[in-house]
Amino acid sequence: MAVDRLIWKIALDFFVLLCVAFPLLGLLLWAEPYHRGYFADDYSLRLPYKQQQISEGLLAGLGFAFIIVTVVITEFVRDKRGNSVGEKFVSGWLVPGWAWESYVTVGVYTFGAACQQLTVNAAKYVIGRLRPHFFDLCRPIPNSSSPLNELGYIQAYTCSGASAAQLKEMRLSFPSAHASFAMYTAVFFIFYIQVKGKWRGSKLLRHGCQFAALIAAWYVGLSRVVDHMHHWSDVTVGFIVGFAFGAIIFVYVLKPKKYGMPRSWETGPPEMLPQPVMSR
Repeated sequence: MAVDRLIWKIALDFFVLLCVAFPLLGLLLWAEPYHRGYFADDYSLRLPYKQQQISEGLLAGLGFAFIIVTVVITEFVRDKRGNSVGEKFVSGWLVPGWAWESYVTVGVYTFGAACQQLTVNAAKYVIGRLRPHFFDLCRPIPNSSSPLNELGYIQAYTCSGASAAQLKEMRLSFPSAHASFAMYTAVFFIFYIQVKGKWRGSKLLRHGCQFAALIAAWYVGLSRVVDHMHHWSDVTVGFIVGFAFGAIIFVYVLKPKKYGMPRSWETGPPEMLPQPVMSR
């Protein structure tokens, strides 16, 4: 019965993850962003088009690899020190405690990443904010006979210098998904090693790693402004969303206090254990 319950738990986890992943995939493949207009004298949209330093695939690959390696090493070391949960039986297979906790942590991180990306990408398609390189990439030709352009806000125009894929991408400026994912990963990592990455060999090593992760996320956000892919406000909101998801997912979904209890405490903390009665 326990084995069946554990398998159903894993299957349900994957089902919930797919329920978030499929809408995100559908949004990226088939949705069309809102067609926002522009003002001819808006110089924030006249920056030159540049190739981005960090692509979506590179950022996602580095983020997931970073978290997976960190979690597996940390849980393996904790298991060897006796600070992990016991082994689990899954369909007749004995799964080590460190492997089970790694699955739980990485699974929760993946779920949070999917929720975070769905949130920011939904906002992108609803808002449809133009990227800073809009004029350079689109080279718009306004429709002079359209009544939509009478007030100076150009809504009827044709792009003469971009492909269909570029036309779609140039409307997805707000908020920055790069900044959001980078900050989400950094915050999740910072919280994780703060709770589980304890080592008495150095007082500052853990905090140095946390600062390095934060600086890496900060650089990702800054690179989006430097590459003319986002306005500074896009990156700011992306950072805020990523931080919020990182903290909420770690504290309320992963709930790290449930795990890592020393095996000697399985019947309760020391102060809750029955104390021997001293005979007089």
